[in-house]
Amino acid sequence: QIPSGLREASLETVVPRGGSERVMVVLGEHRGQVGRILEREPERGRALVRLGREEPRVLPLPYDAICHYLGGDDD
Repeated sequence: QIPSGLREASLETVVPRGGSERVMVVLGEHRGQVGRILEREPERGRALVRLGREEPRVLPLPYDAICHYLGGDDD
């Protein structure tokens, strides 16, 4: 939810800089899923992200589609 008085266009997601950092997908068909960054591709503006535990998938996702995730392991 966006706080009152802010426009969505004014917000920017934060992509973690450290290795193997947890992220949440905030746009697209995988929205709401949590994963880990495996590799960054800054020249392409995207990261390779592993999603899922039981049947993990590795997807190239644009930086705008992911954000740093600070939730618990069960989230």
